[in-house]
Amino acid sequence: MTIKGHTRGKPQAHKRASYDPSTGKTWRTGLSLKPDTAVKAIKAAELADLSVAGLLEELIRRMPVDQEGRPTWAPPPAKNEELPLAG
Repeated sequence: MTIKGHTRGKPQAHKRASYDPSTGKTWRTGLSLKPDTAVKAIKAAELADLSVAGLLEELIRRMPVDQEGRPTWAPPPAKNEELPLAG
């Protein structure tokens, strides 16, 4: 049986992440990881003497980003180029 749905790891248009830092509240996310990624994260956190949340916070803090805030490893978004008009 095949279940159709969103692609894991891709943002859903109707469910974009949002956060208002002016609230001063900690942002909570319902993170889902594939089994091999979860094992890696848990082991890394344990060996770094951190919680998984602490590990993710530190990784994000250290993540290099460009001037727009995009991770340097992420490709730029596709350009919406207009096709020439037929005439």
